[in-house]
Amino acid sequence: MTRVSPNLVVMPAGPALVQALAPADAAGRSLVAGIRSLVDAAGTLPIHLVGSRSPRWETGVPGSFRAWGAPQVDVGEGRFLPELVQRHVLGERAARVADVRGSLGVPDPASLTLVAVDGSAGLTPRAPLTLLDRAQEADRWCRSVLAGRPVEDGGFLSEGGVLEPELWFELAALTPLRAELVEADTSHGVGRYVAAWEI
Repeated sequence: MTRVSPNLVVMPAGPALVQALAPADAAGRSLVAGIRSLVDAAGTLPIHLVGSRSPRWETGVPGSFRAWGAPQVDVGEGRFLPELVQRHVLGERAARVADVRGSLGVPDPASLTLVAVDGSAGLTPRAPLTLLDRAQEADRWCRSVLAGRPVEDGGFLSEGGVLEPELWFELAALTPLRAELVEADTSHGVGRYVAAWEI
């Protein structure tokens, strides 16, 4: 169990965390359990959701995973996939969501900021982007950021298969009081991480 009292939690953004979309994803179940444990450890803080607002992730049916093949899964609101995944993972805890945005900005230490980001999508030959030369380097960079360690410039992240590196750069610019990479998984060829920060 984490020693950090988190007010910023990093989680994966991909739909494989939704059991109806990836029923055989045992690693995803573990990631979801870890995220929920960290959210519960933050007590009753209001929750701020941060994740990509790219048009590629937008659905015309608010709250629904219909566009991704699971019309039976409805989380009530949200039009972008990362937010839908966050609300799904939160479950009843989503009643505490007080803000939703596409960039990190200056996180409020009196709230729990839940950031949805994925690492490289090119970590294995069967990954969404197939195997990319700099994917392992990108994975190490992401893990270092989440563990609170200093990193070199991440200008290569796109080349390494990180589809949307902007939120990663925002995370790397923060200086958490404490940081812990709680869990990491690359079984689908995509870097998926759970981290707990105190800011």
